[in-house]
Amino acid sequence: MIQKRITVFAPATISNLGSGFDVLGIAIDRPGDMVTAYRQRAPGLSFSVRTNHANVPAEPQQNVAAHVANLMLEEFQPPFGIRMVLHKKMPIGSGLGSSAASSVASVVAVNGLLEKRLKKSDLLRFAVEGERMASGAPHADNVAPSLLGGACLIRSYSPLDVISLPLRNSVVWVVVHPRIVVRTEEARRVLPAHVPLESAIRQWGNVSGLTVGLSSGDARLIGKCVEDVIVEPLRAHLIPGFFTMKQSALDAGATGCSISGSGPSLFAVAASMAIGRRIAAAMADACSHAARVPCDVYISKVNTRGATILRKG
Repeated sequence: MIQKRITVFAPATISNLGSGFDVLGIAIDRPGDMVTAYRQRAPGLSFSVRTNHANVPAEPQQNVAAHVANLMLEEFQPPFGIRMVLHKKMPIGSGLGSSAASSVASVVAVNGLLEKRLKKSDLLRFAVEGERMASGAPHADNVAPSLLGGACLIRSYSPLDVISLPLRNSVVWVVVHPRIVVRTEEARRVLPAHVPLESAIRQWGNVSGLTVGLSSGDARLIGKCVEDVIVEPLRAHLIPGFFTMKQSALDAGATGCSISGSGPSLFAVAASMAIGRRIAAAMADACSHAARVPCDVYISKVNTRGATILRKG
């Protein structure tokens, strides 16, 4: 059936998962971005943004959702144009894959209007171009889980090779987003040019343990393996109250806690929903007192659906 209108939701993500810098990510249920797209007779893309957040580019040349949509239109040359509205629900610089969610919602919406549709996995090469535009690097640890759902391992970037990990979905993930902005470009500037072999070996062990923990649903193992000895020590100072929030999570029962993406959001690992709620309350209180900023809190198991078509017709 030919679709003339479609609305797509793309979920937020936790990337890196501590030790898996640029190679591991999971999708969560909330928050996320939405795109509504319509076929139009006029060729090309008509684009607009609806949002309550500051600094969201409304110009198509500067917005990742418009950028990836244009890439698809240029490649596939459909006999129609597209009018697209980005409902930007996520703030920029949250550490939860804001640009990825916009890009993913856009490519899935455009794909849904095409006569010959691509598989979800084939849309990944367009979505990563939104990340290249946003941060200068086409990293896939946010776009892959937002698009495909579940837990994703980026085995290789050249060529891009994404593996959907087997998952026992019993672990609860707590995310606290302090309402400050940490730009991905700024967070990448503090990264080391070289890593000591001892640190690399420890990190490799943790990444391997993370994949085992995700597949077995072992919250204790996951918590141990989110330990990040390379990036977290350099990025922690970008997040006011980081150490207080992390310690509050551990004291409340988290098996591990680290930075989500490039921050400022933190995530914590819990063995149950009840423990997760206790951790969330403790971290929110710590954010209020240590960082002195309000925060948003999300509690979720892994979102296994990824980008979802909400309406079509």
